[in-house]
Amino acid sequence: MIKSMRIANKLVALSLGTTMLWSCSSEKQEDTTDQHVDSSALTEQSTQPSRSQEFFQSLPSPIHISRIFQRAGLKYLSGYSNPADNATKYMSPYSRSVNMGVYTTDLAYCTFSDQTQEAITYFKAVKTLTDGLNMSSIFENTNLVPRFEKNLGNKDSLIMLMSDLSMESDILLKQTSRLDVAYLSFAGAWTESMYIATQILKKAKNPELSNRVADQQGSLEKLIVLLQDYQDKKEFSNLIASLSEIKVTFKKINSGNSDEDFGTLTSQIETLRNKLTSEI
Repeated sequence: MIKSMRIANKLVALSLGTTMLWSCSSEKQEDTTDQHVDSSALTEQSTQPSRSQEFFQSLPSPIHISRIFQRAGLKYLSGYSNPADNATKYMSPYSRSVNMGVYTTDLAYCTFSDQTQEAITYFKAVKTLTDGLNMSSIFENTNLVPRFEKNLGNKDSLIMLMSDLSMESDILLKQTSRLDVAYLSFAGAWTESMYIATQILKKAKNPELSNRVADQQGSLEKLIVLLQDYQDKKEFSNLIASLSEIKVTFKKINSGNSDEDFGTLTSQIETLRNKLTSEI
């Protein structure tokens, strides 16, 4: 009982600083130039601090993302996550930032699906990328990797460790004003979540999941606005262009929700996700 209360309290605390990436009205019914970015580009401050602060307060929690898969009654399907071995291939600040978000989603997906051995590989993949982004203190100061390995098989403990990882990342990025890293990580997490969801929907219809996917137009529009702070950088500009095309399809879906438009969305998401995970 005490352990359950600790977990519940921690999740409540986390939710106060983060909101669901997959936010939707139905949730209220449940329990309440080249391929490399100049390193200097990843240390600039946003020109609109108030908007940036709002963004940090709405960073998605891996726990919340994974709950969507559970609540939709989905089982783990292998082959959708970005292979963890790819982590060492990402060398540019841009690719590392984006795929840090991708792997965070993959980590949560595996953890909530009781894929403990896969989860530890993704936990280490996230560490590889944070090290490359000079964010090693997240793991060094908290001993997250050994704690994660020690608790393999204990989902409650792993959930708590993931919330630690999320909060430590948020704090560090805020303290160092690396908003572009945060935005790109959000973009990676958003894209990977949408990719997994739409790929699953290709195999079998699931009205609940379809509705939640359609509800992501708002979060996408906000993401695009934030990325525009760095639109003078080619990588950001290309990402904005791809997300803007997806936004157009979202508007069509929410106007008529046709199977054809949903198929277009699935294809666009797949193309973007494969591009993000293949760039080094």
